[in-house]
Amino acid sequence: MAQLDEKSAWDATTKLFADQSYKFGPHWSFNFRNDPKRLGFVLSRYKFSSKMLGNRSHILELGCSDGIGTSILAENTQKYTGVDLDGPALEGAKTNFAEHSFIHDDFMGKTYGSFDGVVSLDVVEHILPEYENLYFETVVKNLTSNGIAVIGTPNITASPYASKASELGHVNLFTQERLISKLKESFHQVLPFGINDEIVHTGFSSMAHYLVCVACHKK
Repeated sequence: MAQLDEKSAWDATTKLFADQSYKFGPHWSFNFRNDPKRLGFVLSRYKFSSKMLGNRSHILELGCSDGIGTSILAENTQKYTGVDLDGPALEGAKTNFAEHSFIHDDFMGKTYGSFDGVVSLDVVEHILPEYENLYFETVVKNLTSNGIAVIGTPNITASPYASKASELGHVNLFTQERLISKLKESFHQVLPFGINDEIVHTGFSSMAHYLVCVACHKK
């Protein structure tokens, strides 16, 4: 009887794992195989973003890719919506998180509703400087008056250590000072942080590999 109970428990666990399995999309399949530590770094950015947002009614992620941060961002919100231009990546997100909303679109200049949280990590550095104003306008126009935005991007001071692939895609890198200044055009409060690997800090900005700004009380 004990063996039967143990087998039943094992079968139930196996089914649970199968029902809840996650398959990386093309972007993160490549990253996990070639630079697996980066997964830890990126998930820590999402964890920080989620903590800064707190309990929200509806979060919008601009540039969600294959949804690697969806489950973390969705923990403290009633609804989550992700938008991305990468069709194959977005299909992976839809498969893994069918309970959430995903939109295949070029989000620049678009409004998708009224959100009390907007997150956009590793996106602005891929947008040409002549379009950066439109990017930040898009963040602001999707936020409610009491909404919070979390923007993250690699620090320009870390560019000498970037991979060749990153160098090709990173066409608009920021210093912490420039990112703060840009966000202060639209928000009354901008709180700057640096991240090195998984460690968040408020130290000397030039030594931060990654920059995150939390912006609130939009003008």
